[in-house]
Amino acid sequence: MQIVYWAHSYRDEDAPVNKHFGILIEAAGMVVNFDPPSKSVNSAKLERNLLVSDGMVAVLTWRSSGPSQYILYEIGLALRARKPLAVFLDDRLPDGIIPPRVLQRRFSSRTYFHQIREHSHALRVLKEYIGDPPPVRYQPSAGQRSCGLVGLDGISANRAEDFRQFVANRGYRPVDMSTVETSNPLSFEAFEYAASLDLLLACADSSAREANFWKGTLASALVPTITFTSAHAYPVDNRFPREFQPCWVDASAAESIGTVLGAEFGLFEQDFLATSDQKAIERYTQTLVSAGTLNGQYESGTRREIVEVVMGDQYNVSGQAGAIGPAAHAHDMTFQQIWNQMGSQTDLAALAGELAMLRAAMEKEANQPFEKFAVGAVAAAEESARQKDGPKVIEYLKSAGKWAFSIAEKIGVGLAKDALKASLGL
Repeated sequence: MQIVYWAHSYRDEDAPVNKHFGILIEAAGMVVNFDPPSKSVNSAKLERNLLVSDGMVAVLTWRSSGPSQYILYEIGLALRARKPLAVFLDDRLPDGIIPPRVLQRRFSSRTYFHQIREHSHALRVLKEYIGDPPPVRYQPSAGQRSCGLVGLDGISANRAEDFRQFVANRGYRPVDMSTVETSNPLSFEAFEYAASLDLLLACADSSAREANFWKGTLASALVPTITFTSAHAYPVDNRFPREFQPCWVDASAAESIGTVLGAEFGLFEQDFLATSDQKAIERYTQTLVSAGTLNGQYESGTRREIVEVVMGDQYNVSGQAGAIGPAAHAHDMTFQQIWNQMGSQTDLAALAGELAMLRAAMEKEANQPFEKFAVGAVAAAEESARQKDGPKVIEYLKSAGKWAFSIAEKIGVGLAKDALKASLGL
């Protein structure tokens, strides 16, 4: 089983493309580990989840302002960690965004479903390179989880002790990296820490030589890092997201240390959504279309709230859901029941032919994101009809929505119209 980190957009207009690649990743036999929409993020969270993945699949969709800085940052993490990586780029994006040595394929925002062979082949290449089974981490540490401390000379001794105490109370063994021998290459202690630290807490205000050494060394080893500053005028670099730059801590107040570090450690320890369930992937991507906008800063204006997010056996629901939990199948039962009522009167081969006609008509008129999404849903229903899977036809047609029904009425495809009517409960 290969686990891949899936870096992708959360904009509603990108949901159909997300669904396309999500299904292809699952069809290739790989498990996705990706970040559900949230109000905040930090670099340590992304680094931690990349480290437990065997590789990365990134999807760069087109934006008038240029590719997402967040996805580019995630791709950079994979390059730094030397993780196997496959990148899919919208064919409107300019050349040179991704280094040429990286496995990459283009896709069309309108006809991506005609490029399945090329996309599936790239994913198979990635999977074969990762190996089956992928190698496990060599001799992981059997001791208490540890957190390195770097640059605490940049704050007062009393406040530095508050940082150490916070780390210890959080359940980590604090390691003051300034005490670790680095000048003798025959002393293996430094190498062991670089290989086994679970987290690094670094002060950006320190200019000490050993602090810069450790920050550079552990960054190249992709040790998840939380960096902080106590300087009010710390220079912000506008070339990449603020969330991945040092957080501000009022080092004169113990309360500020606990509040800010508590939030940062909470993000680091937060689980990603890992699933091998294709239906969960479909639900995840489909809900991006209709969910509300979050008020946070992480991808402000593009992050979407999930109606149903599966995290292991935990189900967080906002909105209506027919059934939740690992054994719940209310949606499948509904689709099966609808098909049972109409299946005996429906010729699936004839229905597939009408759905192909409907898809072609919809493609000519599709301009809005939800219309393009509906085209993809009808295409999936068409393929399901050819595979003689009636309930799946109903499921995809329900996703196609009322616009598809109006086009079916317009062009006079009776079987397709009746199937859409049944799936939508009209």
